[in-house]
Amino acid sequence: MEKLNQLIPPKPFTDANTTTSATHSRATILNPQDTYCRGDQLDILLQVRDHLGHRKEYGRDFLRARMSSPDLKASAAGKVTDFNNGTYLVSFTLFWKVTLSILLIHPSEGVSVLWKARNQGYDRIIFKGKFVNGTLHVFTKCGLTLNLSAELCKYLVSRDQEAIYCVRPQHMPCEALTHMTTKNQGISYLTIKEKRLFHRFFFSKLGDRVECRVLSNPFLSSTQSQVL
Repeated sequence: MEKLNQLIPPKPFTDANTTTSATHSRATILNPQDTYCRGDQLDILLQVRDHLGHRKEYGRDFLRARMSSPDLKASAAGKVTDFNNGTYLVSFTLFWKVTLSILLIHPSEGVSVLWKARNQGYDRIIFKGKFVNGTLHVFTKCGLTLNLSAELCKYLVSRDQEAIYCVRPQHMPCEALTHMTTKNQGISYLTIKEKRLFHRFFFSKLGDRVECRVLSNPFLSSTQSQVL
């Protein structure tokens, strides 16, 4: 969790126009070739800008890079390298005649907002544990933090080393817990301004699609590289 907090630092904003814009960002094919062979790597340099056309100076945008072949009904992901300065390198290993696309799923400000909301209000999530002892079934309150004077059972999640607690039922051991259910209370941790980041117009394509013909023999034909 601490590492993720470092990777997703707070990115407060006062105006949605200063967030990442797919329309104003620019993607350029590096070292374009007339012909690509199977197994070649195609690199795209992506420089993101905000809705005012200004270069962004930090990264952490949620990008999705895909290459697809409608004829083969196949697709694969590209590799996105974030230089944390508003510049990204998107790399594709070419295997077929493909269509390339880069989607801006969420701007970095949206990613930060979601992470902040995720880390708030653990006490707003209702956890309920079921304890079974023979024919006796008892439900008690559980949670990541319980400010109660009752005797508690502590359970450690080995995957991320986080603990969760349940009120221990009378005359039952902590090992009697069989499962747990959760329910979210109807509370939003996003402001009206923050919610605008997730309107459909922010889900955008970065540049035009690029089609690349990939050949097993580079001397058979050629293809035209273009700027996104």
